[in-house]
Amino acid sequence: MECRDYLLPPEFPVVVLTGEEWRLSDQRSPVLHFHNHMEIGICHTDSGVMGFRDGDRPFRAGDVTLIAAGTPHTTCSAPGTASKWSYIMVDPIQLIDPATSTIEPPVAQMYAKVLYNFQAIVSEEQDPLLGMLVNETVREMVERRPNYKRTVRALLDTVLNRFSRRAEDSGPDKGVKPFHISPALRYVEQHYMDDLRMDDLAAACKMSTSYFRRVFNETMGLGPLEYLNRTRITRACTLLQMTDSSVLEICEAVGFRSLSSFNRHFSAIMGQPPTAWRNRIHADMPVTLRRYTGWTTPPKTPRA
Repeated sequence: MECRDYLLPPEFPVVVLTGEEWRLSDQRSPVLHFHNHMEIGICHTDSGVMGFRDGDRPFRAGDVTLIAAGTPHTTCSAPGTASKWSYIMVDPIQLIDPATSTIEPPVAQMYAKVLYNFQAIVSEEQDPLLGMLVNETVREMVERRPNYKRTVRALLDTVLNRFSRRAEDSGPDKGVKPFHISPALRYVEQHYMDDLRMDDLAAACKMSTSYFRRVFNETMGLGPLEYLNRTRITRACTLLQMTDSSVLEICEAVGFRSLSSFNRHFSAIMGQPPTAWRNRIHADMPVTLRRYTGWTTPPKTPRA
């Protein structure tokens, strides 16, 4: 299983991936992947299947998809085609909550059913308005006209509300099989810079520590501590590339308590010490941020 980790702008956590290059292969990936943030997609052309842990579901042009953070999936176009998509990667809690009034319940409460352990494919026939809302969100993000951020928040709030109502109507037995460690992945995403304890991650998943460690290893193919360190190193790469902060400052910012530990883990994961990595990245243009954190264009190998 693969983790596709998008670093969204903290002040406005939305990224749109769209354009003619976003066509997906008809070669199926041998593995599933998941994202650290919610993925909303709209299929513009052709058809294919989306694969999940509990089986495949077909899609076709006009369908809108919502994949919650931490939900394993893969997308494959029909043989001989290359379906065209637009994707919205979003952190809905951080995006919408700051803009809502204090008398409204928080997003995590209003849309609890679609934030975790959730996937849906909705056709134009099932909800004609949904595709229009998603297309308009993409257009607003691309054109960035005055007040576009306010408009995007409102549009995505409406999109989430429509998906949430569908989830409510579907009943408790029609959802996907839970991806049990999703709360822990979310907890790491929010608190990787803190002094995390294994008990905290296990409690987030409502598991005992020993059982959580075993489930995490079986699901991810690595232990919780290794996943935490990889998350920290990913964040460190961003800071090394995008800021002038010292290695020591970055070490402390991403949660390591000693420079020697940071250097050791960085070298093990990235293949060289942080200073050497930073120098190579700055010299080796046009290497870009999302080469390491997500997809700015569809992968050349069949991993969509």
